[in-house]
Amino acid sequence: MKFEDFRLLKVNFKLNKDYDVEKDSDETKGWSEFVLESEIRRKEKEVLVAIGIRQLKGNCPYHYEVLGAGIFSFKELPDDNMLDQLTSINCPAILFPYLRESIADLTRRAGFDPLHLDPFNFIELARQRAEKEKTKASPKKLKVSSKKKATRKKKTVKKKKSKAK
Repeated sequence: MKFEDFRLLKVNFKLNKDYDVEKDSDETKGWSEFVLESEIRRKEKEVLVAIGIRQLKGNCPYHYEVLGAGIFSFKELPDDNMLDQLTSINCPAILFPYLRESIADLTRRAGFDPLHLDPFNFIELARQRAEKEKTKASPKKLKVSSKKKATRKKKTVKKKKSKAK
């Protein structure tokens, strides 16, 4: 696997006009939603992985949404189980520091202390997702057809807010 490129796809930053400094606490800073999408491009032997972080609610001085994507190429695509692991764990772990840096820079340029998000455990996220799929009455499995050019997956996870440093 080779990491080819990272690009910011969406950046949204807005001051929160309803922010109440009296109710401010470390628990209101950070992020509340994480989005992970992947697209397997079999013909090109590459994977596109997009990750996003949003803080759109709460008593924060600002709200933001940042979405970035990376392209990972292969000499030969691995089997579907390995691709699932790569797109759920390895690729997002490579991309997360780029998003984290972008958010810190965005908040700093807006006149605030840089928001340094805590590291994220993608192995734990994959484990929780697998457990959730097992407990469903009729679990949905990723179907990959040779007729399709790409397979898309989307995972959304709500996470406790990170403390600003």
